[in-house]
Amino acid sequence: MIEFPTLIRKARLDKGYSQDYVSTEIGITLSAYSKIERGLTDPSLSRMKQIAAVLEVDLSLLFKPKDYPHFSGVADPGGSTAPVSRYEFEAYVGLVRDLQEQVRDLSNRRL
Repeated sequence: MIEFPTLIRKARLDKGYSQDYVSTEIGITLSAYSKIERGLTDPSLSRMKQIAAVLEVDLSLLFKPKDYPHFSGVADPGGSTAPVSRYEFEAYVGLVRDLQEQVRDLSNRRL
């Protein structure tokens, strides 16, 4: 399963962006961004949203399914899949809806 630091590093490299560029765009130090990308720091949801915007990556892909113990497998961005039960699928859909709601709430606070 692809984890957040691996995904953002790959997305950054695919875009040809440096860590310095991404850190500047989201308003943090290079050191702080490097720690996020190396998995030494867990960013907030709002920081993840900023990183996703700069890297032009769907925010939902930045969440690590392994953080949710009721999942045995999900489709990864590379296209491979592991089987999931109906319960797991419904739980995943619920999780995505909850996360979308959190993103909407964060967006509305900025208005």
